[in-house]
Formats: sequence, C-alpha cells, structure tokens
Amino acid sequence: MFLTCEEMVKLPHLEKIILVAGQGGIKRIITWAHVVDIADVAEWVKGGELLFITGVSIENDTNALIKLVKDIEKRDLSGLVINVGRYIKETPKEVIELANSMNFPIYELPFEVKLIDVIQSICRKIFNSRLKEESMNGFMKEIIFGNEKITEETLSKAVIYGYNSKKCYHSLVADIDNFKEYIKKNNMSEEKDIEELKMLVQQLMDSIMYKHNKKALYMIQSDSFINLVPMDKGKNNRDEVVRIAKEIKLMVKERIKGLTVSIGLGGGTTEIKYFSKIVFSAQKALDISKRNSMIDFVSDYKKTGVYRLFFDMSNYDEMRNLYEETLYKLEKYDAKNSSNLLETLEMYLEQQKNIGMSAELLYIHRNTMKYRINRIEEILGVDLKDDNVIFHITLCIKIKKFLNI
Repeated sequence: MFLTCEEMVKLPHLEKIILVAGQGGIKRIITWAHVVDIADVAEWVKGGELLFITGVSIENDTNALIKLVKDIEKRDLSGLVINVGRYIKETPKEVIELANSMNFPIYELPFEVKLIDVIQSICRKIFNSRLKEESMNGFMKEIIFGNEKITEETLSKAVIYGYNSKKCYHSLVADIDNFKEYIKKNNMSEEKDIEELKMLVQQLMDSIMYKHNKKALYMIQSDSFINLVPMDKGKNNRDEVVRIAKEIKLMVKERIKGLTVSIGLGGGTTEIKYFSKIVFSAQKALDISKRNSMIDFVSDYKKTGVYRLFFDMSNYDEMRNLYEETLYKLEKYDAKNSSNLLETLEMYLEQQKNIGMSAELLYIHRNTMKYRINRIEEILGVDLKDDNVIFHITLCIKIKKFLNI
C-alpha cells in the first residue's frame, strides 16, 4: 500500500524521469517528497523521504554531490532526484558508481518539468495511501478483535484491501521490545513522534513484504504490528514465513538505532473467519517468548510445545501446586544458602544432561558440576537418570517460566 521508488515513476508528471543509479534500491518506500538545496540537508530529514535538488548550491561540484549522497543515504532516505539542465548538466560518473555500490536510487528529471506538479503528484499518492491504510486498520480491527459477521459485503470489502481468496494467509505479529523504555530514552513525549516511529516500523515491514512479492493485510494495535501474509495454497511455506520474519527483525534493528522487535508466528488459513484464531496463536507465541525473557526473537507457535496447553487451562493453581511440589525445595535451598542449584539444573537439562558442556557454560569445573547434580538429587529425592523424572522436572521448569514465579 506504500509508495515505492519503483512505483513512483508511473505517477502523473513523472513521464520524463530516468533512473541513472541504484537499481537495487528501487523498492525503497517513500514517506514524503521535498525540494531542498542546502548543504546540510541531512540534518533536516527523518528518513524515507525522496529528495529533489536543482543544484543551485552545488552546481558542478562533484565532491559536494558525493557528500550529499553519502549523508542522505545514512539517514535512510528513499532516493535522490537531480533536476538536470541548468545547474547540474548530468549526474557525475563518480556519483553514479557510489550510488550503485549502495543500492541508493538516483533519478534525473529535466529542468523544464515543473517540480511543484511532481511533488504534488507524489504527496497526493502518499496521502491517499495513508487514508486507505487507516481504513484498512479499522476493517482489520473489526475482523480480528470485533464480532464482525463474515458476509458477502465483508468479503467484497476485504478484496478492496488486497484480500485474495486463492491464497493461504499466515499470521505474523511483531512487538516493539521494551517500547516504553525506548520512548523514555529517546525523549519522545509527543504523540506525533510516537506515531511516526510506528509508521516507520510498519514501512520497514512492508518493504520486506514487497521484496518477497507479498501483499500483506495488516493493522497496528498499540505497539503490535499484525500482518497476514499471503502464501500459495497447498505448499509448505513455513520456511519462507520464518525467513520473512527474520529479515524484518534484522532490518528494524539496522535501520532504527537502539530498537528491536520480537515476532510471533501463528498458523495459516484460507478463510477470513479464522483470521482472529491465527492472530491469537501468533500473539501466544510472542507471549511465551516474553515469559522466557527473550527479546529480538522469532517465536513460532508450532514449536512452542507444551506451552500451548498452558494457555487453555482456565485455572493456573494446579500448575503452581505442581511446581511447588516438585522444585520449591530446591528454590528454598538456593535462597537459604545463596546457591544456584536451580539454575544449574536448568542448564543441565538444556544441554541434554551433558556434564562437560553444562560445566563449561556455567564457568565451573566438571567435578563441581558433578557435585551439584548429586546435591540436587539429594535435595529433591530423585534420580536424574530416570526419564520420567526428567520429563516431570522439565515440565515444572516451563511452568515456572510461564507463571513467572
């Protein structure tokens, strides 16, 4: 739904625009368009803008143009349009080579073309896209969180937003890690700034979708970004969904300093009426990763194992009782003796009862590890060679993390 450099050239009044460098970056998303001709322009942009220059302050100074390109690429602008003819005759070869190496799009536009018409055409398209996005956000909220009855009218409306009944949609939900801390650390007190941050995150997600030729249905809910990713029916597309999630996570981390996202993957469905079900499964996967203190992480609901059962239990008291009956003695011993036997037991089980590897990861001697295992068995009155005991203890460790006790 966002406007990219690739699609921008199809707009009215841009018939004469020519791409001269940065072919690899034409899928960058344009957030707005500016005409600026000052040397320190990089200080005035936020990222995502398409910059137009007439060259009045640069003229034939190749070094100045190289510096400009480097500066605005670092600020994650979507591209540069050079108004060639009067002040800059053509894009210097050195600038083209630099832009190609960075996959940063540079266009040439003849000086006689009225920039005001071009800017209005681009900004109008962006504005209309944002209106459509707000409309889709409301529609998706009703489908997923409301009691919207799926009718023929609903399906027709969904098609307007890009729904394709021939596709299988997979849920992908991203949460900004430690969102309140990030806002506080960056002194973001204005609601406008927070909304722009959310918009940037969704734009980065959308650019990855666009790269994979996926027209996702999406909405923003608080600091969560809910995406329904279309895949071909009848194929095992899970690996591609995981790959998309990992690319999103990496791009956000690279493009927004100090900010990371964690992503939950749910199930897949071909029917709109099940969208809420698969979104909730993705949210559960995220919740599980948070309960395990994991951030900047991709969690797949299909691989969450026994945790899936915990969510469907109406009463957590029995789980708490099971944990206390099994491991509370060890927890109490650690508190009284300032030891860490429970942590040792968790590491031992994570490493498939490998004494040497567990000792290495805990930075202790192998004999110390053996002593601790023997002491754990004495305190709990169990035999850690018994597979049933191991299963029972492992289950209780997961309960501890799930209940955060």
